[in-house]
Amino acid sequence: MTRRADRVVRFSETHVRHMKDRWAGKPFVLEPFQRAKIIEPIYGRVDRQGHRKTKRALVGLPRWHGKTETAAMLHLYHLFAEPVFGGEQYAFATTRKQAALMFDTAKRMIGADPMLSAASKVYRNIIEIPETGCTFMCLPFDADTSQGMHPSFATGDEVHVMPNLDMVDAMVTGMVGREEPLFIAITTAAAAGKGAALDAMIAQWKSDPAGYIFWQGAPSGADPTDPAVWRAANPAPWITDAMLKDQFAAMPLAVFERYHLNRKPSYGASGRAFTPEMWDACKAKPKFDPDLPSVLAVDAASKRDRTAVVIDQVDAEGMHNLWAEVWAKPEDRDYTDFLAIEDEIRHMGQEYGVTRMGFDPAQMRRTMTQLDEEGYPIEEFPQNNVRLCPACQTLYELVAQGKVRHGGDPVLREHVLNAVVYERPPYGWRMTKPSPDEHIDAAIACAMAVQMAEAEASVAPSFAATGGVWML
Repeated sequence: MTRRADRVVRFSETHVRHMKDRWAGKPFVLEPFQRAKIIEPIYGRVDRQGHRKTKRALVGLPRWHGKTETAAMLHLYHLFAEPVFGGEQYAFATTRKQAALMFDTAKRMIGADPMLSAASKVYRNIIEIPETGCTFMCLPFDADTSQGMHPSFATGDEVHVMPNLDMVDAMVTGMVGREEPLFIAITTAAAAGKGAALDAMIAQWKSDPAGYIFWQGAPSGADPTDPAVWRAANPAPWITDAMLKDQFAAMPLAVFERYHLNRKPSYGASGRAFTPEMWDACKAKPKFDPDLPSVLAVDAASKRDRTAVVIDQVDAEGMHNLWAEVWAKPEDRDYTDFLAIEDEIRHMGQEYGVTRMGFDPAQMRRTMTQLDEEGYPIEEFPQNNVRLCPACQTLYELVAQGKVRHGGDPVLREHVLNAVVYERPPYGWRMTKPSPDEHIDAAIACAMAVQMAEAEASVAPSFAATGGVWML
């Protein structure tokens, strides 16, 4: 390792400590892949005058590979071991909260080392080095107000979600007068159909002599279900084969590929949430027990051209038994007969001993009001990220574990297999439709139903057990 790169490594091991999980308090010893693929190419390449050649770097890593902590450590290195008098350091992301994760990590690292603490003043929103006048702060994504800044070192977190490169450009152009400026972007792969800014950055920096790109992940043609591919994409020794196997079983393939293989989803054009194989493995005929409670969930399309009702009953063995009905708007008229659907909901509710009926309050408000006045167990299930993301994850886990019986219903199958992954951090992911012509109403109602049924199975009495009286 060259002298300048080794200086970064020695600073990290001597003055920086980990701040997370089981490593908290231990010296920040860089792994071989971090030394060889990040530190050496960025800090070790120098010209004849000894100046660093790399001025712009993009580092792409899977989840749990220490991106945030490594970037925080590098901010400290530039503050203390490669000081710039009157220097400015910035960490930015699409939100100030995201950028603050790195900034707050750096603050805690300073607090863990007496020498760094003595040489700095740490405030709520800024770190200052009195001897050099160098400062470090975090920023939200606001290119206009960043034009007057002149960073000597800056980092951008999760470029894949940035709407454009305006903030990156503001940082890079603001560095023009600095002697050895450095901008480092850290990120994971973009979701399917996203990441235009990241793609543009890669295209620009590939041919930039002052640029460097390190992308750790599975190649585009590699099989995402192959454990050998998982291992090659995750060089961090703390990510074990067992951990990757558990993650593979716990999330849609599209999400697993992005987070743990660090590439855009390869299954389907837009990252389908369910594979045909996993859904068809649950095609056993559902079984109804009149002594057990059931739940009913309703989803109506925004254009009112589809309405789906799904009933779920969890049996004593924890199996989810699903029944679905989907109504399409007749071709000869511009409206759906919701009065007929109301009657069918009444019939299904009594036939299956339903103890809870979930509706999105933004849909079918008149129907909800009418059924509620009649004493049916109506409740609101808004299709926002807070409610729907966990519901979609619950449905996925149950299907992956083979704890669903749906009888091979062809319409339900079509809607479920149409659904694609739509990531909504920090809530998780939810299903969405890939195009206006591909309906997913029954899939959404199914996710709502299983989420309600998981809670209902252990607490609610059945309709039959109450002598035909709704438990409100």
